[in-house]
Amino acid sequence: MDFLLNISPLIKLLTIFILIIVLIKQRLSLGTALTAGSILLGLWFNLPLLQIGVSVFRSLVAYRTVTLCVVIALILVLSHSMEKTGQMKRLLASFKGISQNLRLNLALFPALIGLLPMPGGAIFSAPIVNEIGTQESLLAEQKTLINYWFRHIWEFCWPLYPGVILACALSGIDLWTFVIVQLPLTLFTAGTGYLMYLRSIPTSKQDPTKYHKQSLKRFFTELMPILLVVGGAVFFGAMIYLASKAWPLLGSLPKESSLIMALVVSISWVWWQNKVSLADVRRILLNRSLLSMIYMLAGIMVFQGILKDSQAISEISHTLISAHVPIVLVIMMLPFLVGSITGITVAFVGTTFPIIFSLLAGANITQILPYTILAFCSGYVGVLFSPMHICLVITCAYFKVDLSRIYRKLWPPCAAVATAGVLSFWINKVV
Repeated sequence: MDFLLNISPLIKLLTIFILIIVLIKQRLSLGTALTAGSILLGLWFNLPLLQIGVSVFRSLVAYRTVTLCVVIALILVLSHSMEKTGQMKRLLASFKGISQNLRLNLALFPALIGLLPMPGGAIFSAPIVNEIGTQESLLAEQKTLINYWFRHIWEFCWPLYPGVILACALSGIDLWTFVIVQLPLTLFTAGTGYLMYLRSIPTSKQDPTKYHKQSLKRFFTELMPILLVVGGAVFFGAMIYLASKAWPLLGSLPKESSLIMALVVSISWVWWQNKVSLADVRRILLNRSLLSMIYMLAGIMVFQGILKDSQAISEISHTLISAHVPIVLVIMMLPFLVGSITGITVAFVGTTFPIIFSLLAGANITQILPYTILAFCSGYVGVLFSPMHICLVITCAYFKVDLSRIYRKLWPPCAAVATAGVLSFWINKVV
């Protein structure tokens, strides 16, 4: 028993890390895997059972945990509401006819779907990409790559994605600062997709008779829930800031308050516009994926809390410093490996970011932003390349393309995005 307790702290954490990944691959939820890993972590680093219980309780009732769960839950309620009421389908249908540019439409339909964080969302745009691409005799693998790539250009910075919100919550970085700094990576990813997958397609325009003309008014009406979230968050944020000058107490409101209010307004709009019944509201609110996400977030925060209370990272920091392992290498490899294995952004953020930020604190590194950018980009490249990524699997299945054929043309843009992430890290570190 003493032998196990005296193992290097780095080996202990890596073992727990592997255990969590194995449990996830055995189809246990991330919340359950992280809870099990948290308990083992506390015991292995000599944390008394009572202290483990206290740490779990404190983590669950912490302000940051509650706020995070509320924001993510509201985002998923909005996503499920637009999906269940058919508003997302109407949004896509209303866009047909507005643009007759082939390249633009091939990219925009998956990108529109990507504005809402729904698991397997690529399947919504696949039929439209297939319809447009078939008219121009595009190969199945071309349609697969276009649909998959442009569905995922937003996840670096879009404030509705749980991975973005969780990264900000764990790092302490302001959400809108993160969005602005990460936006160039989204633009670069879109540009890379154009150069790799769209530039070779002829610029012929689609036959306007193929589609029913839809007015811009209808398109923006269907897009209103998303516009309300983005515009509402800015509006409510400004109102709270101005009102706090007269009532200072408002300045103590959670920084996520404006986003929460905007989400509530947006969800109310969707329910009102689509005349959602109370029975449908109940089904949306009790959706199993919503409850699973909250459970997963709770597991992430418990893992972070025990990681801190057990002093595990302090011990590991000393080990890494003594071994002269470059911290940049650790920050790149951990998220990439978890992203590649799980295919889930929240998974690599939730499991590796607490470790990464604790290592940075142990090494007395105060520049959190550039390292967060590097870790997020590294992890997301792993997610894009992961065979466990549900969007990749279902897109290949829909277009009946072998995954190995897709990988041959997927790794060059992934490598380009990884390089851009390193460059963004360097720029933000210097600036």
